[in-house]
This record gives sequence, C-alpha cells and structure tokens, in this order.
Amino acid sequence: MIVADLHLHTQASDGLYTPEEIVSLALSKKLTAIAITDHDTVDGIDAALAAAQNTGLLVFPGIEFSTTYEDKEVHILGYCLNHKSTVIQGLIKELNESRFRRLEAMVRKLRDLDYQITLDEVLEKTGTAPGRPHVARVLVEKGYFPNIAAAFDNLLEKGRPAYVKRFKLTPQAAINAIEAAGGFSVWAHPGQVEDDGLLTKFITYGLKGIEVYHPEHDAAQTVLYEQLAQKHHLLATGGSDYHGDNSGQRSNFAEFGLTRRKFDIFKYYCEQIRNTG
Repeated sequence: MIVADLHLHTQASDGLYTPEEIVSLALSKKLTAIAITDHDTVDGIDAALAAAQNTGLLVFPGIEFSTTYEDKEVHILGYCLNHKSTVIQGLIKELNESRFRRLEAMVRKLRDLDYQITLDEVLEKTGTAPGRPHVARVLVEKGYFPNIAAAFDNLLEKGRPAYVKRFKLTPQAAINAIEAAGGFSVWAHPGQVEDDGLLTKFITYGLKGIEVYHPEHDAAQTVLYEQLAQKHHLLATGGSDYHGDNSGQRSNFAEFGLTRRKFDIFKYYCEQIRNTG
C-alpha cells in the first residue's frame, strides 16, 4: 500500500492544481506524506505546508531541477532542503530568467509559423517557472491540437519547428546546490534517460538516491533500479509525477510512491540530514 507520494507538481510550475488542492487530494487518499517537487521552483511549498497543518499529513520540501549531461536531459530531485536557502533561491532566479528568454523565443517562432499566440496568453497559464507545457496548453485551448502531447510532438519537442534550447544546468551543479541547502539529491525517472551507466558518475557528484517507482518505469526497470539502489547503497524513492488529471501525463495521484517500510527509511534519512546539517 502506497503511503507517500514523493513526486508532485503544482501550479507553481506546470501542475494543474494549487498546493492546497494537492494537500486535499493527499488527505482524500489517506496518505501519510507527500513531497512538493515543482520544476525549478519552490514557490508551492509554503502553501502546502500551511494547508497541511493540523491534518497529520507530512509535507516534505522538494524541487525537480532539469539538467543536461552530454546532451541528455536528466532530472534531479532535491528533498528535505531548506527551500529558502540563498543558494537555492539564487539558482532558481537564474533559471527563471533563462526560462522567460526561452519562452519569448518560442512564441516568436510560433508566430512566424502562423500560430496566433501571444506571450501574455502563455504567462497567464504559468506560475513562477514558465515552460513548454504552458505554451502547449494555449495551443490546445486555441484548437490547434487535440492535446498537449500532440503539441509537443508537432512543435515543441527537440528538433521540432518551435523548439528552443534551454539554459544547460549540469547535474553536478544541481546536486551541489541541493546539498548546500541542507538537502539530498535523487535521480528522477532514470528510465527515461536510457543510460544507466551515468549512475556511477552522478554518485561521485554526491547523488544519494534513485527514483525507483515511477509511472514511466515498467516492471523490469523497477526491479533493475531496486537492485542498483541496493548495490550502490542509495535511497529508493518514488512518486506519481502527478501534474493533474488532464495534463497529458500518464499517472494518477498516489498510484506510485513508497510503502510504509520504504517511507520510514526515507523519513529517517531526512531526519538524519537535518540533525547533522
């Protein structure tokens, strides 16, 4: 039985629901804990913590950094960090500035391709971490595509006409920032990268865990990542990567995550980090 969903997105990044609504969903599922892990922002954490007060639900501060390693997109999750740390806030500011520049360039490309879309329309859909999903939602609402996946496949994926390169944060820089903020780092959905050999490199950077349980991992991958976590003495984490029921993502809330025993290990590790920080 899943008691903790440790990979959740809110309207602070590209999720459809507010932090308060995510907390409400967690309570309805009778979860013990959640982690708010928005893309390149921590702006949803305080609202989630406030909403969970006096409910018994544990909310762990987190973040999901989008990084690049040798032209591969690698997502690094940070857990149990001080989300108000000047290191984290400084890095987020740098990333947000690059996101806005990228967004402007994407909108220009789309307009050159005769898509009637404005920057203001996209910004209305965003929290503090604007990105391609927000552009896709506007395109879907305007009737250009039936869903977000189609917008990505036709225009926004790498190599497509409206794609714009993003600022390349490295996994090492993300891991270092998370550690400097008193947290620990986890490789998110490694199965999507299709290069498990990178794990040993990331461990040398200070990686402490691997996301084993994720909707994009099939049964064989889940077993493999369980074995790799055990072999390298890494924390095994998991979550639904939930963005909202109509977000174009595959997962449902709390369908993936940690069982009681695995969550107790995660919680203990967080407590040890805080006690030694």
